[in-house]
Amino acid sequence: MARIIFPALLLLLFPRAAWALQTHGYQGLYFHQGAHLLFLAAMVAFAYRLRVSRLTVQTSWRWLFRGALLISLWNLWAFIGHLVALTLPQNALVTKPGETVPSLHVVSWVDVAYYFLSMDHLLSVPALVCFYLGLREMHRTFPQRDLLRERRRHERRRVDRRLV
Repeated sequence: MARIIFPALLLLLFPRAAWALQTHGYQGLYFHQGAHLLFLAAMVAFAYRLRVSRLTVQTSWRWLFRGALLISLWNLWAFIGHLVALTLPQNALVTKPGETVPSLHVVSWVDVAYYFLSMDHLLSVPALVCFYLGLREMHRTFPQRDLLRERRRHERRRVDRRLV
């Protein structure tokens, strides 16, 4: 456990630049936007199937349903954010002397929209937390003892066959 906590603390105390911004050329943006639409359709279909099959009665599936809805909203949010980013003027992002991170020069509603739409982590992080909680609940309620008993019974049969 200490092997994980110590390096994590070091990274938190002495961070380096993350450079998380990923830019796409126009062809790359088309594929990226298409991926957002496909992922959106998949998550909406997943949420629909969970609702129709009434699996959302169980807590674990309810968490997965919520995560699928949040990821769907995130895809829509990010798709629109990429479209708004295309309409930004060249001088909207300004890098001040001595700084490496550009600042957003807010002049119009498009700049404000870009600013709010760039905060897509406000949807993606809760969605991933919902998926985690759903999977954790599934794992917690899974009948592992029955599986272990079956495995031991199977191993005993195998040993008994060897002895005969």
